[in-house]
Amino acid sequence: MIIFITGTDTGVGKTFVTALLAKALSDHGIDVKVQKWVSTGNMKFSEDCVFIYGLLGDGSVKTAQELQDKSVSGSDTALYCLPFPASPHLASERAGVIIKTEVIRDALLRLGSSCEILIVEGVGGILVPLSREMLLADLVAEFKLPTLVVARSGLGTLNHTLLTLEAMRYRNIQIAGVLLNSQGGEDSSIVRDNQRTITDIGQVEVFGVLPRVKNPLDALSSIAPMAFRILSVLKDFKHTAETCL
Repeated sequence: MIIFITGTDTGVGKTFVTALLAKALSDHGIDVKVQKWVSTGNMKFSEDCVFIYGLLGDGSVKTAQELQDKSVSGSDTALYCLPFPASPHLASERAGVIIKTEVIRDALLRLGSSCEILIVEGVGGILVPLSREMLLADLVAEFKLPTLVVARSGLGTLNHTLLTLEAMRYRNIQIAGVLLNSQGGEDSSIVRDNQRTITDIGQVEVFGVLPRVKNPLDALSSIAPMAFRILSVLKDFKHTAETCL
């Protein structure tokens, strides 16, 4: 089973949510792996994958160097690591690298077949360009990956989230739901209304709101019930990514 994690923007908490989701499922005995197709602002390894596997507490990885080795550029975990901190299309041009659909598809198949659940973390938002000819959304749609949207919980999230959902529906991307991530200091009445409005207008399930925490593990109890609701939704999808790759 594969789930794709996208966001309404860069910096909304995709890596945080991916790590906590993987940890919550892993703690209940589910074999979980993670993958990131493109990491920018990274030279030799994906810093996001290092963070995720570090939080996951993979028993086979015990040192910082081993975490980096597991997340090295070109591996099935971290396919493309590009040094320039920009959109993938620009970062790949600066590096003289071509992001290839077949490379991503093959790695997705290999890693997805080696675990019970593969969580793929996106880069930026769903319409970010991977090249001058291909958007991230095009690839997610082609692979028919059920997708969870991570969004900010406070003021301004309605426009970003509803636009993201509209872009996904236009491409027939399966929407698993929305998870709101607190940046801290939001007006609670606005947050509650955002949940309701996204549910009603976006016609999508909002799984809940993750609190802002200093230690990521402090949010584990908050995401655990959401994780299993998300898992239940994934099982309800008629089509799986494995049949479309």
